[in-house]
Amino acid sequence: MRRTIARGAALLTLAAMLLFGGAQTFAAETRETSAETKSDTLDALHGGAPPSVPGAAAVTPAAPQAAPGSAETLPPPTFASEGPPPKPDAESEPVRKIAALYPSDVRGIEENGSRWIVKTYELGAEESPEGIARESFELDGWRYDLTDILKNETAAAETREHTETVTLNTDTKELDKILPLLAPTLDFTTDDGFAGVLTLDVSSVKAETAGTKTTGFTKNITREYPRLSESDTSLIPKTIDDGGRTYTLTNVDWRAGNLESIDYADVPGHFTAVAVYSRTGTSTTVTGYVVAAEYKGTVAKIVSGKTVCTAYFMGTPSAPEDGADEPAVPLSAAGGAAAGAGLLGGAVFFFFLRKNVKVHNLKGGKCAFIGKTRVTAGNPVIDLTPFADKAATGSFVLVLDFLAAKSLSGKTVTVNFGAGELRHIVTGDGGGEYRFEVDF
Repeated sequence: MRRTIARGAALLTLAAMLLFGGAQTFAAETRETSAETKSDTLDALHGGAPPSVPGAAAVTPAAPQAAPGSAETLPPPTFASEGPPPKPDAESEPVRKIAALYPSDVRGIEENGSRWIVKTYELGAEESPEGIARESFELDGWRYDLTDILKNETAAAETREHTETVTLNTDTKELDKILPLLAPTLDFTTDDGFAGVLTLDVSSVKAETAGTKTTGFTKNITREYPRLSESDTSLIPKTIDDGGRTYTLTNVDWRAGNLESIDYADVPGHFTAVAVYSRTGTSTTVTGYVVAAEYKGTVAKIVSGKTVCTAYFMGTPSAPEDGADEPAVPLSAAGGAAAGAGLLGGAVFFFFLRKNVKVHNLKGGKCAFIGKTRVTAGNPVIDLTPFADKAATGSFVLVLDFLAAKSLSGKTVTVNFGAGELRHIVTGDGGGEYRFEVDF
């Protein structure tokens, strides 16, 4: 009987310890969720940036901020395991050295008891974001740990004026007949990548002769010379002038007139000469016209700008040094067992009960943290319906932690929101957080 009572008491004690450890871990999880909710605008997703609080003490004077661009969150740092460094291999390639980067601006932000240090880096063409310091540091009794690095690629547009000449062939040089043949605008791209829409300059439209054709001709004029005494061509002019041009005699036709009978023969009393004069020449005709027209306007090209990286360090109050404030108290066997049970309960909660999906709501291009939920490989379903009262839109960004991303890699996750249902295949390799968007 005593053994049964002792066993029951031991089991009750162990259950209480497990429950105590799980409650502590749950409380820590709740505090983490609350802190993320209060600083939702600090999430680096989709270009989000922490709000600047009036009166917040800046660590260094603020520098002008770079123009916003497309946001890309860099992967978290990896740390090598402890132990002596490996000996260099004579045949291996030399290790690439990365130059350290120094921030162009450092700002301190405090809001609702949360503290942040924000460091801004402007990278040159040959500099890499890997040179950004990621180590934690302490300042004024606070410890600051890196949470995100946001990378922005800025861009600029280079413009210039351009004139493009267009030609076409026509059979007329009349402007009112040419204009319908020309488009009012022209989409144009230069050889060096500038593009734009050009407009027709009507005053520049000109038509020029495309070519000519030369042909020969002969022109005749007829003259009559009446009442000549004889049919003798010497009585007729050999050339004549007409319109300033000279014609030459080429043929004569004689006609007899006033016949008289002499010695029983009819003899003309006079003659009429019908003379034909001719001249030759050439004529030139236009075979067509070439029309030239100018299109004018502004063309532009997108050129690379600066690369700006922003590192976010979240602050937590520094813990007192061991033995500085509290004397060391030896643990009894029961206390050690309770501590071990608490750790065991916390581990059980961490691996089997904790929420491993951050839920963010998208509105107006900004991302706001609204809570956490849980997903497992055995039940790959994320239900967003409980967040309906917090969501301003039906667009969400879901962030799986690295353990969830690893267990779900290559699997299909079902996302529910009200009556809507979407499916997404997790493509991450489990090397870090995995983020994806859904839109209902």
